[in-house]
Amino acid sequence: MLASTRKHLGLVKNKSDKSKAEFNTHTVDGVAIAATHFVEYRQYHRKKEDGAHWVGSVAITPAQFFVIRRPPYSRRQLHLMLPAKGGVRRKYGGTTTGHGFRKGDLVNSPKGVGYVSGDTQKQISVSDASWRRLGQIAASKIQLIRRSNGLVVVC
Repeated sequence: MLASTRKHLGLVKNKSDKSKAEFNTHTVDGVAIAATHFVEYRQYHRKKEDGAHWVGSVAITPAQFFVIRRPPYSRRQLHLMLPAKGGVRRKYGGTTTGHGFRKGDLVNSPKGVGYVSGDTQKQISVSDASWRRLGQIAASKIQLIRRSNGLVVVC
């Protein structure tokens, strides 16, 4: 049923590589499911004739495709929890930095727009939407665009 609706609407599904984040892999079925509310394949029986035809219509318009996911999180590293000399544990993990930013904040930096992914004493790590590091940049050169909402949006 879904495949025939998809075919009627002229939507082609990419079945060869389902790992690709693209419209033809993931969204085509959602559009076809939504369209079933407006189109229907009806069978008819007439004198000396049986058949079927599509009833209703849907206009498919282009739209942007976004992948929305959560940022990756670090697993605990218990060897970092052991106290160093003097009985002081090093800072590890957490969502806040010492520079007023939080992990996952969307920021503008000299290396481009990205997400805060960590920090050092003087620098902030900025990563792209695929969580690959763009660079470690001085906190004074970074401007906050939007606070973290726990989601990463990839166009």
